[in-house]
Amino acid sequence: MKVLKINEPTMITIGYSEAACHLRIAGQDHEVVPMPNGMAQVFKDGREFSFPITWGEAGIYQDHEGNPYVP
Repeated sequence: MKVLKINEPTMITIGYSEAACHLRIAGQDHEVVPMPNGMAQVFKDGREFSFPITWGEAGIYQDHEGNPYVP
């Protein structure tokens, strides 16, 4: 388990959500910035990619205290 920090970029493997599949980033490693509102900004080639997606759509989970993490 890798605990993520809000507003701190980190490299993760994007989950296979409907949104990630639509954006054609599912299963790929990308830099992601978890935002405090439950959204995540994905970066591709160092630039913001599309619109923010939810933590769940990006493959980010929450622990019992609401902290984001990836398995």
